[in-house]
Amino acid sequence: MTMSVFSNLYFALVVLACIAFIDVLVKFRNARDLKFFFLLIPISAGVVGLINSFSAINYVYFIAFFKSCLGISLLNIFSILYFPKFKRWTLGLSFSMIFTVFFLLLANKNVLPNNPLLNQFKYISIDNELNIQITPIVRLVRLSFLLIVATHFIYFWYVIYSKLNLNNLYYEKIRTWTTALLILTIIVVVSNILIGFTTDRTFWANILTIFIGYYILLLVLKRPAFLNTAAKKIAFGHKFNLEHEAEIDELIFLNHFLEQKYFAKKDASLEGLANQLKVSSQNLSHFIQKKYAMSFSDLVNKNRVNYFFEIVQNPAYHNYTIDALAREVGFSSRQHLNKPFKKFHGGNPSDLIDSAILPE
Repeated sequence: MTMSVFSNLYFALVVLACIAFIDVLVKFRNARDLKFFFLLIPISAGVVGLINSFSAINYVYFIAFFKSCLGISLLNIFSILYFPKFKRWTLGLSFSMIFTVFFLLLANKNVLPNNPLLNQFKYISIDNELNIQITPIVRLVRLSFLLIVATHFIYFWYVIYSKLNLNNLYYEKIRTWTTALLILTIIVVVSNILIGFTTDRTFWANILTIFIGYYILLLVLKRPAFLNTAAKKIAFGHKFNLEHEAEIDELIFLNHFLEQKYFAKKDASLEGLANQLKVSSQNLSHFIQKKYAMSFSDLVNKNRVNYFFEIVQNPAYHNYTIDALAREVGFSSRQHLNKPFKKFHGGNPSDLIDSAILPE
């Protein structure tokens, strides 16, 4: 009786997954990488539901693979939305999880050579109701990945809610949705740990799988509408954690950057200046782009070239070599001066020096 109820719920999950898949496929217009992971969610949930609804014992090993795909999808969605700098790391972790689960799949399908070590990665037994007994090593591998994923989400949660200034239009639209996703990850991690201590693991595993399936598919269907159509450069990544532009005082910026000649420091960097101004580097970059229509590095180089003009006119520097003058304004060498000089002035530094020190 219980398995019949579960089968019906799993079949309904498959139907909902199909609806979610079509919804994402049709409505999502931009950000292909984000669309891929949104599509992977209903595909994975649908396959898990299909295998469980028919108690397809020959395909039960694929359940772990597609459950892993659900976790991978969530990790990458968070990475794309909030932590674009972690994208490669998250993808690397995703591939390692896929490789491990695929290895377990091959081991259990007897594709790999038969030896005592590889046998430790096989399930002990499986019955017609998909009750699975696993070896301690498989349980350890599963727990390890679960803890790794949990650590990432805990870090994401901590940064999103304590480090980022999220007072902007985009985050206001996605606040509840993000919170719901984070709550789901906590439920998954905690419940998977607790299930290991229950006497009827299969029953509670089915309850958890069904709950997660419906929960995550509803979140896909209820995603903020702007995710479907907003350009990636506007909707995703660093734009979520921009602080208000008003928090950067232009006079304070000019005092640090020009009056104190921050641009002339050899180790001048966007992050370093942002720390001095107590703002995020993303916000500072956006401020500079809007005020001066150029990147931070171009603004630094332009002011170094202007400063080079200034000191060349000063008799106190007439005995300096071009290399020494270049280092004085912040460049590491004459070679690093030449390109910005030509870009913002034209010609080359030696011509300027000759015209500055020759008598009229």
